[in-house]
Amino acid sequence: MSSQRKVGVEAFVDRGFPDSKTFCIQFLYSPEFSVNTLKSLVKSGKSQQKYDLAVSLATALENQTIDSEKVLLAFAQQPRKWLSFKLGHCEKYPALKIADNLLTNFGEDGWYGPIRDLETTRRWYVRTHKVPFYEQVYQAEGGSEGEIAEQAKSAAAYQIRWTVLAELGTNYIALSWNGFRHNELKPGLYDPQIESLMQFPYWSYIPNFFDELAQECQADWKHPVLHQLVLQHLWDTYLTHHEYIWRHLRIRADNRGVALNAHSTGAFDQETLQLKGLQALSRQLASSALNSLKIQETSEIISSVESFLLRTLIQEWGTKSYEFSLDRLSEDGSKRIGLFRAHCYFANGPSPAPQDSLQHLRCFTGNYGGSSQALDFLLSELND
Repeated sequence: MSSQRKVGVEAFVDRGFPDSKTFCIQFLYSPEFSVNTLKSLVKSGKSQQKYDLAVSLATALENQTIDSEKVLLAFAQQPRKWLSFKLGHCEKYPALKIADNLLTNFGEDGWYGPIRDLETTRRWYVRTHKVPFYEQVYQAEGGSEGEIAEQAKSAAAYQIRWTVLAELGTNYIALSWNGFRHNELKPGLYDPQIESLMQFPYWSYIPNFFDELAQECQADWKHPVLHQLVLQHLWDTYLTHHEYIWRHLRIRADNRGVALNAHSTGAFDQETLQLKGLQALSRQLASSALNSLKIQETSEIISSVESFLLRTLIQEWGTKSYEFSLDRLSEDGSKRIGLFRAHCYFANGPSPAPQDSLQHLRCFTGNYGGSSQALDFLLSELND
């Protein structure tokens, strides 16, 4: 008897489900839906495990005790890891493929929607893209030599359905998605060799998805200048404001033959009350520079030199990408309220890293709300 070892992948993998309800259960159970989203949709049994929640919701959809539009809206509004957005207006919101079908069958590549939020003017469209995925078939103990040889010649071929969500507001479009790792099949002389998992190259697809929807909506969307928004507007507004805490977390830059890739393991050590990470480095460089000039260190002088060093390092050294977080202090100063955290890819000039070709952000969940909160924050700053 043979057994199959499955490779974990953070995406919805269609392994060939026998009917539409099973497909629906597996889609709801997949990484495409969070546990919190499923809990928000079921009427009872919210303490169930994720699979049981998926079964309950699929049954409710089958019995029509919940509207599919409600499930799709909750799906569309989930925060995701990656974000890219443009500003501008569109002439129309076209009716494309019926989004309800995504809940019960794999469908064809293309755009689905719109999905509407009746409380706002926002609309969502879903772009699906099929990605081949392979798993080697392994023989369980006890198989004959002939069975093992036959199994070695084959690999299970499945397909990942990658979904990209487009949110359309009155003056913007935002694409959000989750990344995943996949593999490719390389035929050998006797049996297929499956490559190890590698990052799916989303940067090769997102620009085309923007163009496709712009044509459908008769829109003229354009990227904002992200590095000016982050490194000038936000920097000048929040960096030295006493009610906010700005943490420099990572920088990737390339200038004058020097490639820089530095990140912080932490911004502040609560036990020793000392700075860590990039701010600790800039503070030490400032101190060394003052000592070399035999200038007495004061908190005001060293802060001024440190500020100039950070500005040069982050703003003026050919920054390709930059990660930071911004928190607001509560009124009594006892709590930090997460406003924004993202790794921002600026797409400003040539780079050997292919993801640098796309202006986008890697967003963080938890206190920072993923792509949804990041988008809301940046749009509010652009509209000020």
